[in-house]
Amino acid sequence: MQPLQGVRIIEATANAAGPFATGMLADQGAEVIRIETLAGGDPSRHVGGVRGGVTSYTAYMNRNKKSIAIDIKNPAAKAPLFELIKSADVFVQNARPGALERAGFGFEALHDINPQLIYASISGFGMTGPAVHQRVYDAVIQAVSGFAYAEGDQGVPALVKSIVTDKVTAMTAAQAISSALFARERGAIGGHHIEISMLDSSLAFLWPDIFWNHGFVGEDGVTPKPSVADFYRVVQTRDGFVTILVVGDEDFDGACRGLEIPHVRSDPRFQTLEKRFTHYNEMVLEIEKAALNFVTDELVKRMDEGGVPCAKVNDLDEVFTDPRVTHRQSIVEYDHPAGGRLRQARPPAIFDGEPCPVRSPSPRLGEHTEEVLRAAGCDDAMIAKLRAASAIA
Repeated sequence: MQPLQGVRIIEATANAAGPFATGMLADQGAEVIRIETLAGGDPSRHVGGVRGGVTSYTAYMNRNKKSIAIDIKNPAAKAPLFELIKSADVFVQNARPGALERAGFGFEALHDINPQLIYASISGFGMTGPAVHQRVYDAVIQAVSGFAYAEGDQGVPALVKSIVTDKVTAMTAAQAISSALFARERGAIGGHHIEISMLDSSLAFLWPDIFWNHGFVGEDGVTPKPSVADFYRVVQTRDGFVTILVVGDEDFDGACRGLEIPHVRSDPRFQTLEKRFTHYNEMVLEIEKAALNFVTDELVKRMDEGGVPCAKVNDLDEVFTDPRVTHRQSIVEYDHPAGGRLRQARPPAIFDGEPCPVRSPSPRLGEHTEEVLRAAGCDDAMIAKLRAASAIA
């Protein structure tokens, strides 16, 4: 089942948050048409491991999509693009605030030609405000939102080593677009202009746990609790690393038995959940010392038998052979005409027992330009005119 089959999405996005958002919708069946620049296309086409001129990054972000290479700033491109947008359900852009408006492709202009269009604007700090001019990458949002502080240790901030705020924003955008499509199907009149900022998305993502001691205004009557970071530890074994999470009584009892540390089980500092929270660092030190007496597989088996949340820390190659991953068939392989055999995470949502398929590999830059323009009503003469005006490659 492909729940978004029949939905047409036009995207004028680049880099990460926009393409990742539309990629999720493409995976679920939407027809996604990428508008890319003539000179090199999306810069992310050059990011990541590469073979045959195809990067693994863009191959994942843009599978199940079409690509048209057209200069939206060229006046000759406006008429055919407007015809294409008339047939669209959704338009997604993550240009700098104001850039699409100046080019004639802002919400008001497109809403005039397609009143039912859902228009999504993705930005770093929003469409207005003191940072509207600022160039933004993931690390900047991590610094401002609290991600970097939360990831730090002993007061020294650290960055999540992944484009986490881009991905959080993408998921927020995909969910909001799906909600707008649902509202329209329920009879909502007119299109929607959805605004999603990386800052807002990141704060919402962090709030339930990272900010749990900052949710009350004023300090009166508030009992702060240890940060969630206190419970996230990687523990070394004789031959590797595991993560063990000891919170509840069952976890604590099972860990003490499996690690053979009865003196910790009887220590008055750790007798209740509240006491363990208070003395969590001391408890973890005892666990870390005991873990060095075991090899990884044995320790994981002991923790599992004791009902303790625990897992070996896989390196990236080991992820592919982990039985939990293989059982879920979480990784798929398929052939790309230029990149060869690819390996990717499959679309994660399963509908009625059926995963969404990879229908087509990521397109070459402008691979579908003529196909899409002809479907929008352009004949040979118009395409020749666009090419002569340097509006298309």
